[in-house]
Amino acid sequence: MPGLDAPVGLDLLRNANKTLHRFLAEFAGEAVQGTSREIAAMVQLERTLQSVGRLLKGNLQASQDAELRGEIAQYRDNLVRLRQELSALQDSASHCRARLFTREEHLHAARAWCAATRATR
Repeated sequence: MPGLDAPVGLDLLRNANKTLHRFLAEFAGEAVQGTSREIAAMVQLERTLQSVGRLLKGNLQASQDAELRGEIAQYRDNLVRLRQELSALQDSASHCRARLFTREEHLHAARAWCAATRATR
């Protein structure tokens, strides 16, 4: 964002780092459940990433402010952790989907068995 001063950028990065930290603390290593809480956290995460992306398109990365550089470094570290965690969440979601598919097949088989049993009575 051209013309954005460092204090505003610093505040945005601090908030982004807090959001990423909260997300990672809450969902790291957890199995995907598809709850409204998970969805709300993912939407908030997406908004945060988009905001920081717009911020970093400006000249903020060239800043010599040590505090700002530290927040940018922490943000980068959080992104690396987030990438790893999102991969794990994707794997968890895939396993959950496979389990649901298997359960659906069992339900269809049970429904067919019930229908066949009723038809023979």
